[in-house]
Amino acid sequence: MAKRLNHPWKSIITMGRAHDLLRHDVMQHLAYLQQEIGYRYCRFHALFHDDMAVVERMQDGRLHFHWHHIDKIFDALLSIGLKPFVELNSMPLAMASGAKTMFFYQMNVTPPKSYTEWEDLIEAFSRHCIDRYGIAEVRTWYFEVWNEPNLSNFWSSNRDEYFKLYSHAASGVKKADAQLRIGGPATAGGAWVSETIQYCADNNVPLDFVSTHSYPQDEQNLFEDGLSPHQPGEYFIDIVRSVQEAVASSAMPDLEIHWTEWNTQSALNKEAVSWSNNIYVDNAFAASFIVKHMLALDEACDSLGWWIASDIFEEYGYSQNPFSCNYGLLTNHGLPKASCNAFRLLARMTGELIESNQSSQYGEHRGACVTRDGDVLKALLWYHPPLVSVEQAETWAYDIQLPVESRDSVRYLVTSAWIRAHKGSFWETWCEVDRPNHLSPFEVQAFRDMAEPEMTVAQAIALDGQLQLAGALKPYEVKYFELRPQPPVSIGKGSDLTAWTELDAKLNESVR
Repeated sequence: MAKRLNHPWKSIITMGRAHDLLRHDVMQHLAYLQQEIGYRYCRFHALFHDDMAVVERMQDGRLHFHWHHIDKIFDALLSIGLKPFVELNSMPLAMASGAKTMFFYQMNVTPPKSYTEWEDLIEAFSRHCIDRYGIAEVRTWYFEVWNEPNLSNFWSSNRDEYFKLYSHAASGVKKADAQLRIGGPATAGGAWVSETIQYCADNNVPLDFVSTHSYPQDEQNLFEDGLSPHQPGEYFIDIVRSVQEAVASSAMPDLEIHWTEWNTQSALNKEAVSWSNNIYVDNAFAASFIVKHMLALDEACDSLGWWIASDIFEEYGYSQNPFSCNYGLLTNHGLPKASCNAFRLLARMTGELIESNQSSQYGEHRGACVTRDGDVLKALLWYHPPLVSVEQAETWAYDIQLPVESRDSVRYLVTSAWIRAHKGSFWETWCEVDRPNHLSPFEVQAFRDMAEPEMTVAQAIALDGQLQLAGALKPYEVKYFELRPQPPVSIGKGSDLTAWTELDAKLNESVR
């Protein structure tokens, strides 16, 4: 069977929190991403936050549950082809053991006062989903317990208490239906994966998948400058593969692996680490990072969920600028960043995999992927030097030979899309004009045009079973090609000028 790309990055797209998905513009942004890329699941925080009005404690002490806002969100997601990847958090105040919160919107991160009540909430919620959407549909969803419990900001207790939270949630989900899928630990930095598997194996606790998170700048947080054991630019690949190896050697080697958060936030050193003002999610760097890493990790996991879809996002308060150096694929105005364009081009890499080269043939930190979809050849080239060496990186003059089935002289129509500074990545242009804040509709349209990759159409001739692609890429640029064979020129509408000229000559001769 012909090998194809798995595209695990298409499995999940994320949004900041549940309440954001009640906004019309957020759903418009997700609908655009569905049209251009096509994801399968959507994950987000704070499903049980009090702004969702889920839990009410009655005067007699009993809990009453309300699902209205959750239903509106799930209905909207399903209507555009997105299934929920359900993150079971945060703790409703009526059930919380403490007052510690996280983020601008004050997500409660404390354990429940009663684990029986926590389990009851999860069971009632799961049963409601089955009643509303049908058991066959909900069995295709994922239920993930909490978010980054290994970080004190997100979980006020410890690992043992998280395992208690997890086991009661798993019990609640499985009471509703034994075939619903439950997993975790949703940790930062690939942590607790082996420990979670061992805990569940030892205690007969259901575990259908593992989930965790990673960001490139975790490397600078973990190691002193110059002391990382990873080769420059390879940390993210190494951490994803290490979790794959940990699961394979565990008591549950066949578990699905879901990276439910990651993005391109990077830093040159520890002092430069920033979670709320990081240029490497907004500029051209993001495009080449995405292409390199998504091709390298195509077989390393079941999902790689980009955090997040849109800059309409309020962990630190809403951004007031067209660019916020925030996490979104789309700006507040819904314009695609370089990161979004990288995924748009990756989504076009369908068909039989001919080549997926990671730096060995073309030189360090660059590569090409080639597929054949029917008669159409597709090629995606990237150039991504590490931050520590980018100033010494030279332009890559590429010269790539693509195999074609015919050895005859066949014309190909070559359409290309190029992501580079100022075209396909308009962050650089916005900076050059002093980062204007309030944009007029006309200015938004101008930036919208710059947000699209540069497109060209040309012809190429296949000779001796080969097609040549030649050109140049600067660091952090990405270029995509589609090459489609053209039929022989025939006389008639749509034929070339030479054919029409020959016909005119014959007609004129017959008249004379």
